[in-house]
Amino acid sequence: MDYHDQFLRAAAEQGVRRDEAARYADLVLRFRIRAGAGPDGVRAGRFGGLPHLPADIAWPCIRPGVPLPYLAAVDCAALPRIAGFALPAGGSLLFFLSPEAAMSSCSIPEEQQFARVVHVPAGAVTTPTGPPDDDCDDEPLTGPEHDLYARVEPDLPDWLEQSPEFLTDLEKQLTHDIPGMAQLTAVVDRLWPGRVPWIEDDLLVGGYSVSAQNSPETILAEDSSEEAVLREWVALAQFAAPHEEYVNGRFLIRHEDLAAGRFDQALSFCEFTE
Repeated sequence: MDYHDQFLRAAAEQGVRRDEAARYADLVLRFRIRAGAGPDGVRAGRFGGLPHLPADIAWPCIRPGVPLPYLAAVDCAALPRIAGFALPAGGSLLFFLSPEAAMSSCSIPEEQQFARVVHVPAGAVTTPTGPPDDDCDDEPLTGPEHDLYARVEPDLPDWLEQSPEFLTDLEKQLTHDIPGMAQLTAVVDRLWPGRVPWIEDDLLVGGYSVSAQNSPETILAEDSSEEAVLREWVALAQFAAPHEEYVNGRFLIRHEDLAAGRFDQALSFCEFTE
C-alpha cells in the first residue's frame, strides 16, 4: 500500500491544494514500522535470544575477545513495505550494540566501533549462535527473547509542536511554504489516530529519529545542509537498550546505502534520554 497516496487523496477531499499537500508528503510526512511484543501486526522478528548466523559471518566484536551484545533481528521479507524506504526484499537484519561503551564515546566516529548492523542474505543456512568468549564480561551479551509483530504508522517531526522561536531556518521555511501545515497534520491524525511519538518498548524501523536531546539529523547537519540531511538520511532502527535505564539505541543510514545494502555504512547514535 502507498500510504503517501492515501494521505494525498484524503487531503484533496479536505480541499487542500495538491502542490501544498505533495510538499508536506515529500518533506514532512514519513512512515515507519513499529515492531513490538503485542499481537497487532505480522510476526517480523525477535528481540533478544541468540542471533541466527551463517557459518561465514562471525559474531561482531569490538576487538578480539570483546564481542558486542546482540539485541534484535528483523525478517526483511515479513516487514511491511513503505514506498521510498528500500529495505532488502529478503534476509534478516541483526543489530549489535554495546550501550555502555557507546555512551562513553567522545565522538560519533569513535562510537561506531561499538555498534554493528549485519545483513544475513536470503537463503543463507543459519543456526542460533552463541557469543564467543568474552574477556571483559562487563555487560550481558544476550537478553530474554520475544517475538516482534510489525505494523506501519505515520511519523512526523518533533518541530511541528515547537514554538516558532525555536525553529531552524529550514523549519521556518517549510512552515511558510506550507500554510496549511496544521490542517494537513490533522488529516494524518484522522487517517491514523493514536499516533505514538516515542519508542516505548518497541523496535522502530524507518521514519525520523526519536530524540530527547540533539537529534542525529541535527548532528549530521553540522557538515551538510538541513534539507540535504532530510532527503538523504533515514532512521534504520531505534529501540530502548536492554539492561540500561534511559538509553536508546539508534541507527541511521543514507537512502542510497540502504538501497545498495551497505549496512556497514549505518551510523550509531546512542542517546541518554534523561
